[in-house]
Amino acid sequence: MDKDSKVEAIKGIISSLFASQRALRALAPEYKWTGLGNLLGDFGEFIAIEKYGLSKATSGSDGYDAKTLDGKSVQVKTNHAASQIGFRGQADLMLVLHVRADGEWEEVYFGPFAPVKAASRHSARDNKEMIAITKLKVMRNVLNAEGAEAAVRVAMRISDDKPAAGVEDE
Repeated sequence: MDKDSKVEAIKGIISSLFASQRALRALAPEYKWTGLGNLLGDFGEFIAIEKYGLSKATSGSDGYDAKTLDGKSVQVKTNHAASQIGFRGQADLMLVLHVRADGEWEEVYFGPFAPVKAASRHSARDNKEMIAITKLKVMRNVLNAEGAEAAVRVAMRISDDKPAAGVEDE
């Protein structure tokens, strides 16, 4: 493909993204749908509200994005390609979703926030907590079988940069 054709193709894709953002704003104006990072985050929050029965947190809520019916705060994180997520603040629960290129999504983790924070490492450069997706998947499985303390214990033995044994990483 020559340079001019490539530029025209990319312009068409960017135009499509902007048109899609306008359509998303018309369908769900309570979300900003701006920037690719925010677009992914807004999509994750939209899924959390629509599919998990959560209510959207008021604008400016510190450390959480939604609330459960019984008033628990939920921090929602959405991942597409990164091998880890970063987070700040405090919440009662953490919901982590992975979105594939076709828009389909899967739950990576939905459970107590405290064990996730305990198994995370602090990034001084970004001033936030970081945790590998592979750790979250293991934590989800152990949490359901053995509880929060066991989930943290197992997660602490997993390297942040290597896939955990027996866990697929999309």
